[in-house]
Amino acid sequence: MDCSRTSLRYGAERVAIVYRRTRSELVVDEEELGETEREGVRMEFLASPLEIIGENGRVKAVRFIRNKLGEPDASGRRSPIPIPGSEFVIPADTVIPAVGQAADLSFLPAETNFEIGRGRIRVDPATYATNVRGVFACGDFVTGPTTLIEAAGHGKKCAYAIDRYLSGQTEVTVTPNVKITSSWRHEMPEFYDVLPRQHVPMAPVAARFPSTEPTLNFTTPVELGYTTTEAVAEATRCLMCNYNIWFDPFRCVLCGACADVCPEGVIHMVDINQLKSEGYLPELEEAYGWENGAAMVLDEERCIRCALCVKRCPFDAITMERFELQEVSSDGRLYKESYRDGQLAGLAGVAGGAR
Repeated sequence: MDCSRTSLRYGAERVAIVYRRTRSELVVDEEELGETEREGVRMEFLASPLEIIGENGRVKAVRFIRNKLGEPDASGRRSPIPIPGSEFVIPADTVIPAVGQAADLSFLPAETNFEIGRGRIRVDPATYATNVRGVFACGDFVTGPTTLIEAAGHGKKCAYAIDRYLSGQTEVTVTPNVKITSSWRHEMPEFYDVLPRQHVPMAPVAARFPSTEPTLNFTTPVELGYTTTEAVAEATRCLMCNYNIWFDPFRCVLCGACADVCPEGVIHMVDINQLKSEGYLPELEEAYGWENGAAMVLDEERCIRCALCVKRCPFDAITMERFELQEVSSDGRLYKESYRDGQLAGLAGVAGGAR
């Protein structure tokens, strides 16, 4: 996607992406693919290149062959199988083999003998130190392509490690501090479960290519960003996964009211002996064999934290538990901190803010 959209900004009249599988097997963000097509890039699926056709020392075209999908390969995706006699040609004067991303290691001095694995520098995961004394590495150079926030996090931790190295500190431990707060009261923001996704506003296609000069095209924004109202609306949809439901087995009377009121159907009351058949659970040992025994099972991945089960329980056997995490090193560095509700408490309609 990046290569094709870059080509357009460099002035290419026609750009085509040819992929050997179908659209559903294409490993790409659907929104990015949609924007690529809107900008005029032609998508050609189920085709593999056979040869590049040249004339007078320049590329003239590329010959392809149609594919059909066979059995899944090691990656779990169905393997493309060429269809005999289905060759076709696409005229071209530039061909970009966009088969992946890798770090450019050519600037590294050969005599340093860095340890390389799968095209990446190998480092100590605790210190980000390479096998060459005094040289550290982090981000995509170490992990391969990841997200911007992961690279930023790597940079922060690597900077801490370099600071310790320069100051002579060798033994540093990182201790997780977990705080759990239980409550029978929990209110989600108004309309959080019905608000539609707020799509990032985009510039009109014509406005993305204002000039024949690539420099201007590359500095023209495509994603315009949220307004304050849109940003708050999107954040309001957060399901607050730092909250989890807890069942108190000493209070629960197995009335099933929580399962009845759950709008997503994520709470189930099941036979305790059925659970035993799925695998022995030590915490349920005393209940096994009881013909009237039952257990409450919750699918936390589908739970929307509406807290209706908490409000419905007649014996206060269900609570909402808020988890907070901090990872602090022995030299006082904050490595990781979880989301705190108070960070948004001042916004109307969000995390307890006034409505």
